[in-house]
Amino acid sequence: MPWFYEESKEINLNKKQEVMERVVQEASERISEDFKKVLLLPPDITRYHSGAGQLTEMIYKLLPKTCKVDVIPTLGQHVPHTDKENKWMFGSIPQNCFLEHDWRKGCKTLGEISRDYVKEVSEGKVNWPIPVEINRKVVEENYDFIVNIGHVVPHEVLGFANHNKNYFIGLGGKEMICASHMMAAVCGIENNLGQLITPLRACYNKAEKEYLNDLPHVYIQIVIARNQGGELVTTGLYIGDDLETYLMAA
Repeated sequence: MPWFYEESKEINLNKKQEVMERVVQEASERISEDFKKVLLLPPDITRYHSGAGQLTEMIYKLLPKTCKVDVIPTLGQHVPHTDKENKWMFGSIPQNCFLEHDWRKGCKTLGEISRDYVKEVSEGKVNWPIPVEINRKVVEENYDFIVNIGHVVPHEVLGFANHNKNYFIGLGGKEMICASHMMAAVCGIENNLGQLITPLRACYNKAEKEYLNDLPHVYIQIVIARNQGGELVTTGLYIGDDLETYLMAA
């Protein structure tokens, strides 16, 4: 089950701040009482409208001043941010905190999702294994807290964006990204879009359980909608470290 969640027709700035304060407090009770090295994983600038950058800045300000904080926007294959773009999206977070994801050379292979499993969940449409590759800093830097922040929205590859998509595409390597997108294409975009668990999502859930199960992390899942005035507003914040957190948001 999620750690907790907040739902409303419009979650205002003060409530967002309260929720982020609770995230840090809950993490200090569930994960570590003393944060020394923290990794923040927000989406990239293509998800600017979700408000994820604002929440990332809030979390940064709530962490101890003595804590080393790294921020890796989950670019996938997108172009790295400029300093100006980082400032626009993430406000006062210092530029020296930001690291660029290198999907070609910056990843570590953890294993693979077997050909047999891929064939099973795709009902025979796909018969190749999917290598599990991720930005090596996630698994090699011994962070004592990882905050994975993102926007849950219908997506043509995973059914819905975010959750462990941030790890396996946003911070994924070339071979994993290519094998994944080809699998989704063969399964059919029209069959993926808006589905809670697509064949590829099932593969990612298995990969997370087998290879990332020991990460000291939490997901902050954002849901937005338009209000009566047509403005984008936050309507849901779902915080937790399990699949149910994603499912509630989706």
